[in-house]
Amino acid sequence: MPSNSLNGGSSPEELAGKPEECLNDIRTDLSEVWGCEFLFLSETEYDAAIIGVVERAAGAPVIAYDTQKILDILELSMPMEDAQEYFDYNILGAYMGDRTPVYITLADHLRLLR
Repeated sequence: MPSNSLNGGSSPEELAGKPEECLNDIRTDLSEVWGCEFLFLSETEYDAAIIGVVERAAGAPVIAYDTQKILDILELSMPMEDAQEYFDYNILGAYMGDRTPVYITLADHLRLLR
Protein backbone atom coordinates (compact mmCIF):
# COMPACT_ATOMS: atom_id res chain seq x y z
CA MET A 1 0.00 0.00 0.00
CA PRO A 2 1.33 3.45 -0.85
CA SER A 3 2.29 5.69 2.02
CA ASN A 4 2.45 9.44 2.29
CA SER A 5 4.67 11.92 4.07
CA LEU A 6 1.87 13.17 6.31
CA ASN A 7 1.59 9.84 8.08
CA GLY A 8 5.34 9.30 8.25
CA GLY A 9 5.22 6.60 5.58
CA SER A 10 3.35 4.22 7.85
CA SER A 11 0.62 1.84 6.75
CA PRO A 12 -2.71 1.67 8.65
CA GLU A 13 -1.54 -1.60 10.20
CA GLU A 14 1.64 0.05 11.51
CA LEU A 15 -0.29 3.03 12.86
CA ALA A 16 -2.80 0.78 14.62
CA GLY A 17 -0.17 -0.09 17.24
CA LYS A 18 0.92 3.49 17.93
CA PRO A 19 -0.34 5.47 20.92
CA GLU A 20 -3.29 7.75 20.15
CA GLU A 21 -1.27 10.89 20.87
CA CYS A 22 1.04 10.03 17.92
CA LEU A 23 -1.93 9.71 15.59
CA ASN A 24 -3.38 13.04 16.66
CA ASP A 25 -0.17 14.89 15.77
CA ILE A 26 -1.24 15.14 12.13
CA ARG A 27 -4.42 16.94 13.18
CA THR A 28 -2.47 19.48 15.21
CA ASP A 29 0.22 19.87 12.55
CA LEU A 30 -2.25 20.52 9.75
CA SER A 31 -4.25 22.99 11.82
CA GLU A 32 -1.09 24.87 12.81
CA VAL A 33 0.26 25.04 9.25
CA TRP A 34 -3.05 26.07 7.67
CA GLY A 35 -4.15 28.24 10.57
CA CYS A 36 -7.74 27.05 10.49
CA GLU A 37 -10.10 24.51 11.97
CA PHE A 38 -10.47 21.35 9.92
CA LEU A 39 -13.11 18.67 10.16
CA PHE A 40 -11.52 15.25 10.51
CA LEU A 41 -13.20 11.88 10.59
CA SER A 42 -13.85 11.25 14.27
CA GLU A 43 -12.01 7.91 14.43
CA THR A 44 -8.27 8.58 14.61
CA GLU A 45 -7.41 5.37 12.77
CA TYR A 46 -8.48 7.18 9.58
CA ASP A 47 -5.66 9.68 10.08
CA ALA A 48 -3.45 7.20 8.20
CA ALA A 49 -5.59 7.90 5.11
CA ILE A 50 -5.03 11.68 5.10
CA ILE A 51 -3.22 12.65 1.91
CA GLY A 52 -3.34 16.42 2.16
CA VAL A 53 -5.44 19.55 2.05
CA VAL A 54 -7.69 20.64 -0.82
CA GLU A 55 -7.91 24.34 -1.58
CA ARG A 56 -10.92 25.62 -3.46
CA ALA A 57 -11.63 28.97 -5.08
CA ALA A 58 -14.97 29.36 -3.36
CA GLY A 59 -14.55 27.68 -0.04
CA ALA A 60 -12.43 26.91 2.96
CA PRO A 61 -9.56 24.41 2.69
CA VAL A 62 -10.59 20.88 3.62
CA ILE A 63 -8.86 17.63 4.53
CA ALA A 64 -8.40 15.10 1.71
CA TYR A 65 -8.53 11.39 2.43
CA ASP A 66 -7.41 8.52 0.19
CA THR A 67 -10.55 6.45 -0.40
CA GLN A 68 -8.64 3.18 -0.83
CA LYS A 69 -6.74 3.69 2.41
CA ILE A 70 -10.01 4.20 4.27
CA LEU A 71 -11.36 1.01 2.72
CA ASP A 72 -8.18 -0.84 3.70
CA ILE A 73 -8.61 0.33 7.30
CA LEU A 74 -12.26 -0.73 7.33
CA GLU A 75 -11.33 -4.12 5.89
CA LEU A 76 -9.22 -4.81 8.97
CA SER A 77 -12.49 -5.32 10.87
CA MET A 78 -15.07 -6.31 8.22
CA PRO A 79 -15.42 -8.01 4.83
CA MET A 80 -14.69 -5.95 1.70
CA GLU A 81 -18.35 -5.65 0.67
CA ASP A 82 -19.34 -4.42 4.13
CA ALA A 83 -16.42 -1.97 4.15
CA GLN A 84 -17.55 -0.47 0.83
CA GLU A 85 -21.15 -0.18 2.03
CA TYR A 86 -20.07 1.39 5.33
CA PHE A 87 -17.85 3.88 3.51
CA ASP A 88 -20.52 4.82 0.98
CA TYR A 89 -23.27 5.37 3.53
CA ASN A 90 -21.51 6.52 6.73
CA ILE A 91 -18.44 8.36 5.46
CA LEU A 92 -18.89 9.50 1.86
CA GLY A 93 -22.59 10.15 2.44
CA ALA A 94 -22.07 12.33 5.52
CA TYR A 95 -22.27 16.02 4.65
CA MET A 96 -21.02 18.26 7.47
CA GLY A 97 -21.14 21.69 5.85
CA ASP A 98 -18.49 23.58 3.92
CA ARG A 99 -15.70 21.92 5.94
CA THR A 100 -16.73 18.38 4.92
CA PRO A 101 -13.60 16.40 3.98
CA VAL A 102 -13.11 15.16 0.42
CA TYR A 103 -12.35 11.58 -0.61
CA ILE A 104 -10.00 10.99 -3.51
CA THR A 105 -9.54 7.87 -5.59
CA LEU A 106 -5.93 8.03 -6.73
CA ALA A 107 -5.14 7.29 -10.38
CA ASP A 108 -3.09 4.20 -9.49
CA HIS A 109 -6.15 2.78 -7.68
CA LEU A 110 -8.36 3.19 -10.75
CA ARG A 111 -6.77 0.10 -12.28
CA LEU A 112 -8.17 -1.90 -9.38
CA LEU A 113 -11.70 -0.75 -10.20
CA ARG A 114 -11.63 -2.01 -13.80
